[in-house]
Amino acid sequence: MPPKAKKPPAAPTRASQRKRNQPAKLADDYDFDLEELLESHEQKGVEYRAKRDAKKQRTAKDVEDEKYADAFKGYEIPFDSLPALCLERIFAMIDSPQDLYNLAFSSKFLMSLVTPEVVIRSAVFNNLRKKDKKNRKQVMSNLMGFIGNRSIHIPSAHRMLRLLNAKSCERGEQCWGRNLNTGKAGQIPSGSCARPFGLALCDKCLKFGTTKVPYSHFSRFQNGVAFHNWNVLMDPQKDPKTGEVNGPILQVLELQKIENTYTTAADKKSALEGIVQRALDNTSNHCPAHYEEKAAAYKEMWDNAEKEADEVVARAQEEDQVRYQERREERIAKKMTRVRAIYANLEESLSDCPLKDLALDCTWLENDERCLSFSCHIVNQTMSGIISAPASSSERTINNAAETIKQIFNTMHEKNFFTFNYIENSSNRFRRGIHEYCSNETSQLEIMKSSTAGDTAFMAALDENKPVRALVRALNRMRGALPRVFALSVVRNTNQEERDDVDNRVDHFRKLAETVWSKKAPSQYGADTLSFNSIKESFNSSVEEFRVMKKNVKDYLAEDQTRRFLLRDNAIAGRDNFSREDAVNQVFVPKMHSTWTGGVRTSPYDQIRNRNFESLRSTHENYFRRPGVYGVHRLDNNDNN
Repeated sequence: MPPKAKKPPAAPTRASQRKRNQPAKLADDYDFDLEELLESHEQKGVEYRAKRDAKKQRTAKDVEDEKYADAFKGYEIPFDSLPALCLERIFAMIDSPQDLYNLAFSSKFLMSLVTPEVVIRSAVFNNLRKKDKKNRKQVMSNLMGFIGNRSIHIPSAHRMLRLLNAKSCERGEQCWGRNLNTGKAGQIPSGSCARPFGLALCDKCLKFGTTKVPYSHFSRFQNGVAFHNWNVLMDPQKDPKTGEVNGPILQVLELQKIENTYTTAADKKSALEGIVQRALDNTSNHCPAHYEEKAAAYKEMWDNAEKEADEVVARAQEEDQVRYQERREERIAKKMTRVRAIYANLEESLSDCPLKDLALDCTWLENDERCLSFSCHIVNQTMSGIISAPASSSERTINNAAETIKQIFNTMHEKNFFTFNYIENSSNRFRRGIHEYCSNETSQLEIMKSSTAGDTAFMAALDENKPVRALVRALNRMRGALPRVFALSVVRNTNQEERDDVDNRVDHFRKLAETVWSKKAPSQYGADTLSFNSIKESFNSSVEEFRVMKKNVKDYLAEDQTRRFLLRDNAIAGRDNFSREDAVNQVFVPKMHSTWTGGVRTSPYDQIRNRNFESLRSTHENYFRRPGVYGVHRLDNNDNN
């Protein structure tokens, strides 16, 4: 069979799309000019190199810059050829001890320019804003503590710089942590800011190369003695290469000899001063007078650098605060513009709502990132997400929130919720108390500030034509509402008997009723609101409790001993214009927390409840003499707290 013919590809391949080179024709050689081709290529190369060089060089801004653009091209000044004064100024601006170390030890000439002041400033100014944990200022502070105590040999500028950047123990071959294979000394713990005895020591040298003395040792906290961790001492260390003595001034053996020889603290201190002077004369590079001058100079450098650093930090913080305030004001201004537009949109959506003014009642917070706070809790809760991020809130989201708010307030208007006619003529005295409270002592806005007014359960009660249940749910989250409702329910102004009781003290007995409710009813400010059954049970139990408390209060006020109490010690005036009558009136607002009185733990409320009138009069005597201590004040008729 003949072979099958290959099918053409469904789509042209990449190879088939390429432009095939046409075979050269002999006739083309007659018109080919090689010199012209080379000249064109050379011209293209010149243009390309000119563009490339123009990108590398900085473009001159004006004619003068262009004139002197190449004046100093190729002219370089070696760093160590700068004047010494200039180099010292450069050193003083380096705020990293590591950079100062790398630069200073690059040549002998630069090493000669390093001064103690430069090293101290680099340590103090290092990491001023504490961006990391490696703060060299703490290392220098540790050294300055020993220098201020005059207990170590004063280190040179080079030695201080090495101590600031030390990573391994400086004892070398004598290091307890030395590795024989590598020949390296032990490593200083990473992040350690301590330089014990003015030395760079590893942990093993601190453990095995030091001496611990009792905490009762005389040399503790004495000038001239270097301690670590309160009771660790170490002998001076001699550098084998330079022969310089570093670290503590005194040997541990000399201190122990003084401890063994003398008994009194004065003798020990005198002997210590003598060996310090002798040690400075024999081993130090400075005589005692020169040592004191140099230590004082180091301390002055440290104080000046710290003062300047504090000023720099304070100035930087002020600048940061100014920038933050500017950004904050700009952010608030932008947000306020968007929030006002949202409020206008909401106002337009609620234009036909009868309770529009109640729903839109708000407070504008001009210098606050919240910008706006609605008085009604349900409105504030519905709009909180939109107000907190107005830039990301779409018009659809705003309209949906406005529709939700409009539906809530329209329902309350349709149900005549704020007319309170559904409880006006009720025979239930608790409902009569609610009507009196809502009509005379609170407002629609205060009710809508309740966290439960307008929530799901509230609206479900309205939809089921149970406005009383909805109203009680709202009052449940109003601070002081239910106690006041109970007081208005059990103490009525219309009752002639109540009006004539005990000098017409209706308001005072209402305060007592509020206290009784707070005592008997469960807390209404927890996670859950009080149920209707709980409110009913609390009301019944509080009525019985109030009947007992009211009778006991009347009996207490009518007792002859109480009347004599009011007339006792008339010459002794109470403090803060607080009279004996004011003290006795505290019977209407008895404190419920208990205290120890006469060996028994009791409270003024329990004293009234148990008719312990003698203890109650003693309590009122204390109130009269020290009202500020017990936190009592005069009982006014208009005080409903």
